[in-house]
Amino acid sequence: MKKALILVISFILLTSVSSYAQRSSTNTWAGYSLNQLETFSSNVFELLDSDKNGSITLDEIDLMKEESEEPLSEEELALQRRRMNLISSYFWTEEEINTFEVADTNGDGSLNRDEYDNLESSVRTRILELGIESLDTDQNGSVEAKEFSAHLESFNEWDNDGNGTIDRAEMREISNRRFHTDIRSRWTAGDSLVGEERRRLVFERELRATERQLPAASERKKD
Repeated sequence: MKKALILVISFILLTSVSSYAQRSSTNTWAGYSLNQLETFSSNVFELLDSDKNGSITLDEIDLMKEESEEPLSEEELALQRRRMNLISSYFWTEEEINTFEVADTNGDGSLNRDEYDNLESSVRTRILELGIESLDTDQNGSVEAKEFSAHLESFNEWDNDGNGTIDRAEMREISNRRFHTDIRSRWTAGDSLVGEERRRLVFERELRATERQLPAASERKKD
């Protein structure tokens, strides 16, 4: 009885997804507009600008230095995870650094016990400093909203056909890492997508879920 029920549910879900795909084929995804991309970037900036003063500083993104005396609530933990994911995406630079020189904070050419114990923290902080420096064009030690979204000034260059949106073909030609990070991070930042794009993403999730369920259901049927 359970096997039959699983197969029926899988069939109904697959039929529903297929029907949606047919409806969507006549109403294809148009692409990302400049306004959408600015919203993605703005949502991330607002989440990382924890003191809401209009700039992101090292203290706001070096979360491992924060030690709470009281346990965090589930909501606070979820927020911290979201922020850490975004920090890793936006500020974790690939620039090579000399680990020893960074850890040798007093510059005496050797690592004492404290420097060795804090090596990981020192390296992490230096990486984040470099991440801020890469965006801090006015060199004031922090990243303002305009600096954070400066990459979007290239929108017209990316929009090859000039229709006001970046479609899939144009996305494949864009090498700008920040652009692709914005796209990947839109859910993490808490952006609420609506309309056709939300339906498209929901459809894709349902399709992937169905594809995972069908092989398992088939194996259970053999049993």
